[in-house]
Amino acid sequence: MKKLIIIPVVLALLLAGCSSSNSGELSTWVRLKAALSARFSGGKTAIERANAAKAAAKSYKMRIEMRLHPGDPFITEEQVSCPDRQRMSATLGEKAMYEAYRIADTSYVKDETNKWVKSPVPLDVYPCGDKPGAAAPWAILNEGRDMTSALAQLVNNTKANANVSVGELVASDGGACQQWQVAFGHPGSKKEAGHMGDMRYTICIDTETHLPRQVVMGSGGIIVTYYDWNKPINIDAPVS
Repeated sequence: MKKLIIIPVVLALLLAGCSSSNSGELSTWVRLKAALSARFSGGKTAIERANAAKAAAKSYKMRIEMRLHPGDPFITEEQVSCPDRQRMSATLGEKAMYEAYRIADTSYVKDETNKWVKSPVPLDVYPCGDKPGAAAPWAILNEGRDMTSALAQLVNNTKANANVSVGELVASDGGACQQWQVAFGHPGSKKEAGHMGDMRYTICIDTETHLPRQVVMGSGGIIVTYYDWNKPINIDAPVS
């Protein structure tokens, strides 16, 4: 009889450890399954799995919102069709900053006269597979890199002093998204009790597909939102 009592108590504790302000939108079974997965797999495994799921994806879209400066946010919209096609556009408030395409090893960037300028671009710039890619040659900031793959590399780097802890379970696109709090200490920095590190990120991972849904830096200085995973995207070279 005692064993029958222990099981419900353990399940209740697991549910309590993975509660959320949005948990009312999720079924008890979904919350229980996510709690069990979070408890027994761990954050580093979840991020590695998200990077593997992203590596297997054929296409996706990203919206990167940067609020690290006063005034309007700098927003980049990206469409990625693997292995080597991408479209990027950036705006600052209502002002268009640039529009560009990458087709294989050639980039097409619209200049101030609305003409397309062709130039070569390294293949390692593309954020396909399990790599974060590199910043686009025409980027104003660091556009073009994928934060999920970057985080996956950092959490496995012993010099990064990574600390990953479970966050909230939230509703996302009709499913559940598990948040993980990731913190890194700068080289030489000292960790104090209760202090997670100097650089903090929150990554939200779909509990069914294991694909990333969002990455937030700090309290929202940078917000990366992923959507339209594996949906057909046609990206062709622009007509001059």
